[in-house]
Amino acid sequence: MSQNYSSRRAFLKSSSLAAAAVALRGSSSFAQTAQVDAHIDISPSETIATISPEIYGHFIEHLGGVIYDGVWVGESSKIPNINGVRKDFIDTMRAVQAPVLRWPGGCFADSYDWRDGIGPRSRRPARTAFWNQQDPNTYGLHEFMQTCRAIGAKPYLAANLRTQPARDFYQEIEYCNAPAGDVPSNSAAPATPNALAAQRAANGDRAPFNVDLWGVGNESWGCGGNMTPEEYAAEYRRFTAWTPTYGSTPLRFVAVGPNGDDVDWTRRLFKALYGNPERRHLWGLSIHYYTSGSPSKFAAGDALAFNNDEFYDLLTRGSLMEKVVTDHWTAIRESVPNALSNQSRPSVRLVVDEWGAWYGKGTELAPQYNLSQQSTMRDALLTGITLDIFQRHSDKVGAAAVAQSINCLHSLMLAQEDKFCVTPTFHIFQMYLAHRGAQAVRTEFNAPSIPNPMGTAPSQVGGSSYIGQLPPIQSLAGLSGSASLHGKTLTLTVVNPHLTQPRTTEIAVRGSSITSAKGTVLAENDVHAHNDFAHPNAVKPSAIASLKPAGGKLVHTFPPASVTSLEIALV
Repeated sequence: MSQNYSSRRAFLKSSSLAAAAVALRGSSSFAQTAQVDAHIDISPSETIATISPEIYGHFIEHLGGVIYDGVWVGESSKIPNINGVRKDFIDTMRAVQAPVLRWPGGCFADSYDWRDGIGPRSRRPARTAFWNQQDPNTYGLHEFMQTCRAIGAKPYLAANLRTQPARDFYQEIEYCNAPAGDVPSNSAAPATPNALAAQRAANGDRAPFNVDLWGVGNESWGCGGNMTPEEYAAEYRRFTAWTPTYGSTPLRFVAVGPNGDDVDWTRRLFKALYGNPERRHLWGLSIHYYTSGSPSKFAAGDALAFNNDEFYDLLTRGSLMEKVVTDHWTAIRESVPNALSNQSRPSVRLVVDEWGAWYGKGTELAPQYNLSQQSTMRDALLTGITLDIFQRHSDKVGAAAVAQSINCLHSLMLAQEDKFCVTPTFHIFQMYLAHRGAQAVRTEFNAPSIPNPMGTAPSQVGGSSYIGQLPPIQSLAGLSGSASLHGKTLTLTVVNPHLTQPRTTEIAVRGSSITSAKGTVLAENDVHAHNDFAHPNAVKPSAIASLKPAGGKLVHTFPPASVTSLEIALV
């Protein structure tokens, strides 16, 4: 790996992009002399909704080096671990306060038998998994629950709808959630112990797992069964009919949603679902949208060797997450008006449980690490843009999961044997922590937009469009972000995607005055900058030295290609 990356660094070091950015940022007087060229207006009285902590969720799949050597190293490993789970993984997920962890897939889920991963490990069968790799089933349901407990995350289980019958889904819920003691029967006969709960206790967990969040299949339009929306709707109703509930926490079922911006799937699905009055525990609609490194289905782009045009193009297409969210919300409302407003049921929420950048081969940790890739400052900006979209639409997005947590696609961590580092994406998740549970408020950004030099059609990966049919994408917002309020503390996150131009910005809060502010920024002289095992801290955030409000407002210069988080005190 080191030789590969060192050669890439030599290429990138000589790029004109790096030289231009270094020259610009070398001017210490620029920020002091520049005039205001952008405005941010925040309206605390115009609340959107409470920002659900679950929009900052994560995802691990039995794919490449995600589970084995990423999450799971085994109790006997010399690598520091907690009950076999890599300690660095646990510590990093704790550091971002991971609220939700999705498992076992992805496409893997719809070929997975949950019973293969329970009981003594020596007796678990090895299987050839979906991604054509051997899975020893060493890491199964109990190990996943231990991982969630160690992190403090809620489990989000993706159930197998393609290759298992509905009974297996019913019994998986029962195995996870039934109390281990006596359970009253429906007859006058004496109470009897639940056999599946007893089996769970014998496998090491007497207390129920209390899993409330369940994905009913995965990508049923593709790897999950190649179904039509109507076919899937029938399967959803069959799988969820009369599923058992234990305790006071209701189950939350997430129906399989569209491939990117395929609103036809959503319209037809909800019409079919609401064709029958029984939609048991329907809580969310899953959405998957990846942003590839190239608009062409024949080339996914490179994680490290990209030029200026490709940089802007990827971020422009990534910003279309906003259109994906609003399009599907509108499709649900237009198809079934009471799906979003029926007072007798909770509103359906959007669950963006796979999102992130997807590049081609060339930066993987090792050949067997399928879909492994490096992560740069470009990915940090994409992360900020995406999380800000979720926050601006906190009334629509109830949960999300970045794909994936470690060693795959848009990861927060890279690990190989005893080597480990975090990526720039990890730092963005940390910088956005203050938004959790706060009230999202209306915020207007006014800055010159950035033309997309490529003006391309949307993302495609592996020949399958992850965005659907959209017109060419012409421009990127010159500044974007979101704001949230908790008491008298306002959190403002801002992305400046311009490669060379800082944005000196006046920040005003309607009906309030800014008394003080502090902040953190992630910015590098070169947007190709990244962390690796030899340089684990090459990219990291820094505190903003001086923020001095004047006249109740704040003027701040956002550096080129940066993500900034500001904590603003109001009066």
